[in-house]
This record gives sequence, C-alpha cells and structure tokens, in this order.
Amino acid sequence: MELDLEREQENRVLTVSQVTGMVKSVLESSLSLFWVEGEISNFVHHSSGHMYFTLKDESSRLSSIMFKHRNARLPFVPEDGMKIVAWGGIKVYEPAGKYQLYVEQMRPAGVGELAAAYEKLKRRLQEEGLFDGSAKKALPEFPKTVAVITSPTGAAVRDVIRVVGARYPLTSLVVVPTRVQGADAVPEIVEAIEAVDGWGGAEVIIVGRGGGSLEDLWAFNDESVARAIFACGTPIISAVGHEVDFTISDFVADVRAATPSSAGEIVVRDRADLAREIEGLAARLETAVKFITGRLSDRLRVLRTAYGFRLPAEFVERLSQTVDDLERRLRAAAGVCLERATGELERLRTGLRLSDPAHIMARGYAAVGMLPSLKPVRSVGDVGAGTGVRVTVADGWFDGTVGEVTRKRGREH
Repeated sequence: MELDLEREQENRVLTVSQVTGMVKSVLESSLSLFWVEGEISNFVHHSSGHMYFTLKDESSRLSSIMFKHRNARLPFVPEDGMKIVAWGGIKVYEPAGKYQLYVEQMRPAGVGELAAAYEKLKRRLQEEGLFDGSAKKALPEFPKTVAVITSPTGAAVRDVIRVVGARYPLTSLVVVPTRVQGADAVPEIVEAIEAVDGWGGAEVIIVGRGGGSLEDLWAFNDESVARAIFACGTPIISAVGHEVDFTISDFVADVRAATPSSAGEIVVRDRADLAREIEGLAARLETAVKFITGRLSDRLRVLRTAYGFRLPAEFVERLSQTVDDLERRLRAAAGVCLERATGELERLRTGLRLSDPAHIMARGYAAVGMLPSLKPVRSVGDVGAGTGVRVTVADGWFDGTVGEVTRKRGREH
C-alpha cells in the first residue's frame, strides 16, 4: 500500500501555481515579522504611492515593498545609498513567482543617517523660502487666548501653564492634546495646527515638547509638520526640547523659543513690568507738565519787562489777566490728564490684584480640574461619579474622586 502511494506521488505533476502556492505557504507560515538592516538601492516611489526598492548588503539582495498607507507617516525620504532598518515579513508575490519583504516600518540606521536626512530636508525647505524672515508673522502684544499643541501629560504643558499664569493671568490657555513622539505624532500635530487655525479663536499657537534624543524630537523635523506651520495663518511659536536643540519646526515657525518655559515668557508680557511702565509714563507726564508751565512762567517774566508793559495800566492788566487765565487752563488740563493716568494705573493695579489666582484662593476658593488633562470643571455636567479631579487651593493641591453629582434646581442649560 505504501509503495502504491509513493508511486502516485512520484507520478504526480504539479502546476506552476501549485508549486508557488506551496512555497508561499511554507515561507509565510515559518517566518514571522522581524527587523532587517540593509542599504537601499533601485528605489522607486511609484505614482500609486507605493515604494519599491532593494535591500542589500555585501553578498545578498532582498526585494522589498512598502505600501502607501505605511509610508505616508515616514519621518524621512528614503533614497538610494541610505542605510535603513526595516520591520516587516516575507511574502510571496505569486504573479512573479518571487518572495519580497513587505515593510511595515522603516527608520534610518543610526543617528548619522537621521542627521543627514535632517540636513537634506533643511536645505530643501530653505531653498523653497519656508525660513524667510519676510514670511514670519508678528506676535500680538496682549493675546487673550493662546493654544498649546503638545502632550497633555508632559512637562512642557505644565511649564507653559505655570509661566503664563504667573506673568499674565488674564490670558486664557487652550491645551490641544497630541502625541509628540512616534509614528502617529506627525498626523496628529498637523491636524491640530490646521484645526486651531481654522477655529480662529486663538491669537497665538505654541507647538512643541520637552527635551529628548534626536529620535524623540523627530516628529518636529517632519516635512508635513513644517509645511503645516508655514501655511498656518495664526502666529506660531515653536518650543521643542532644550536650548541646544534645533528642529525644522524652529526654522519655519514665526518665533523660536529655546524651551517651553521660554515660550510662556515670549507669548505674554510680565504684569510687574507693565506696572512699572505705567508708573514711568505717569512720571514722564508729570515732568512734561512741569516743563510746560515753567516755560510759560519764563515767557511771562519776559513779557513783564517788554515794551508792552510800559503801556497804559489798563492794557497791561488785561494782558496779564489773559496770561493768568491761560496758565490756569493749562494747569487744569494737565491736572486732568495726570488724574486720568493715575486712575487708569490704579484700575490696572486693582484688576491685576483681583485676577491673581492666589488672591482669590486665599479667600477660601479653589480651582478644580479633571485628571489627567487638568481641564477646568465649570459645571456639574463636566464630571460624573468616579471622575478623577485635582483641587488646587492657596497653598497647594490634592487629588480626589467625584462621588455623587447634584445639580442645583431651577438652573437650566
């Protein structure tokens, strides 16, 4: 019986498709996903969006493909001669009867390749004019609303909130949460920039993250992010990494901040500086009034010794009265100006003092924000039982969980 089966298998003739299918089954079932390093050659970025290339080393070549939906998020542009590390698996392309590496992820092999990709993109965008100073927009001096595009849990957003709150608490901050690292960061950052610009409710946008390695900051070296910043009609501050870190976003943005904390200092004026400026203006106004009245007094003394004062007494008295009347009117006008400036200074001082969160909290009030985003709780509709919250009081904060939620009667929203 066994002899008959062996003879049947020996006499069996397979089609090409059957053989290819058997090879496909063996290869794809025995090889799982893996990392492979090699040099790119014969690179073709097809009009379909797919990338076709060969990975090679000293002794072998491996046909490879990366489909459009995979390569759309690549943070660099592959090219012949570039050494890369690719993540993928082996599959058989049956119409051609050959096996290929189907690439799912790709990155340059080593920091040297990343640096080379960075310099190449930087040169190309600079030649296109994306870094030109003539295209950069000025920041408003007193923005009412600032959008912050960054990770909602990173140190960067806390630094911006802390600095802006201390310098000018009248400015509102809107945090737009995005990833700032990894393959999904680029489309999220681009979408956030376009959404905030389309909204139109923010006068300035801060985009960035805290420090990290070149790979960590790579999303801000992406061409898509650079073009989104350049196309944005709202002024943008790029605040990526530490002072020594420079990204493509820094060169394209309207203003580059060395750190997220520096961005907070750039976007708003310091209220203490404003108070000193107002006091200086009031002092200059007072000096100007004294100077004008002094000059009038000098002119009056000259007139008293002039020929006209030797005319009949009635004419002299009338002229003297006119001069006295002009002096009183000038002093009155100067006094009104000084009084208005003093009143405005006091109003600004009072407003700044009353708007200081520390002043308000010292009277027994507290600020409540939802965890982890710290979004302010403005209504009982914002929370529910089990919602994590942070309660900030005058001397610190504490975290807790919402128990029962009760809405006041008679209030409809």
